[in-house]
Amino acid sequence: MRIKSKVLALLLLLALVPGLAVADSAIMEELGSKAAKKAMQDLKMEKGDADLLILTNAGHAIVDGQTTQAALKGLSAESGNSIGDANLFQVLRPHWKPVWFYFFDKATGEAVFLQADSQALSGSQDDLGALPEEKLFSKISKANVDIEYLRNNTDEGNATFDGKAFNGNEFSLAGISNVWARGGAFDFIQATCFHDHLCPGVTSGLFLAKYVEEKLPINNISAESYKVIACPNWCKDDLLQMRWDATPGKSSMFVMALTDAEKKAVPGIAGIYIRWNDTVKEGDALALGYNFSAVELPQWTGPAWGSKLYQDIVLMPYVDTPEAFITVLKEFKVDAAKLAQMQNAGMHPLKVAGVM
Repeated sequence: MRIKSKVLALLLLLALVPGLAVADSAIMEELGSKAAKKAMQDLKMEKGDADLLILTNAGHAIVDGQTTQAALKGLSAESGNSIGDANLFQVLRPHWKPVWFYFFDKATGEAVFLQADSQALSGSQDDLGALPEEKLFSKISKANVDIEYLRNNTDEGNATFDGKAFNGNEFSLAGISNVWARGGAFDFIQATCFHDHLCPGVTSGLFLAKYVEEKLPINNISAESYKVIACPNWCKDDLLQMRWDATPGKSSMFVMALTDAEKKAVPGIAGIYIRWNDTVKEGDALALGYNFSAVELPQWTGPAWGSKLYQDIVLMPYVDTPEAFITVLKEFKVDAAKLAQMQNAGMHPLKVAGVM
């Protein structure tokens, strides 16, 4: 009898768990829907407007043990935006950060930011649906983040950036918005969201990738891949992980810092890039240099918060001419033994390659 009771209790529990998951998903879906509805009202935008960009950390954030990916369904249903249409992106943040939503109107440059109140998400779907916006969201703010508008209205920019209008996400969200509005490619924006912001360092990763792909193209997709000796490391390496699936965990990227003295010994060194053939266990390598100042770009003359945002934009015309910033320090062949030497702890990859 006791065994039957335990079995019945277990079956009842298993039956209830999916229901709980559905309830949690419904709450998050409702949250995304309410965020989109509020923001689109404030921006005076209609469902399906091609000028609308949505950025969010939903799907990465976890609230009281509850994942937040269902909020994406609510966002899409209310706004018409989707990942497939390249106007809805997930910005990587650690899971313990509050879930937030950001809406940007390309036509006006105006943006609305909403951050959910985690405590408000502990009730039922009906409870959440009945909450007014000021109770559901701990932060609702609106600002114009178009770089040209900010150039002419620096007081507003100061209020947005210095006042943390987007709870510390100002640089990240404004940078991605401005480049998306000016035609930034889907894969570039996606890699930028993985890095969590856009800066000239990420752009340098795109330029380096395109340069390597031209000089050392992948000709055999079943045997060849890229390996990166990220020495020194900077923001570029996050883009390369996304674009090439070159990650440390799969032994495709090895990240090593350089001292200031070592950087001076090899000015502009940007790492070693290898087209590796895993069938014959050999590859072709390029040790590359990158010069951020190689081209005289238009300069930002306003407050410090706008400098890198502006650089992101003025670098865009050079996407198809990355060689303007890149020099080849050395070309060489790599076999399995040499690759192991460059990758192993205790060995200096630049010395192994004969660059230093």
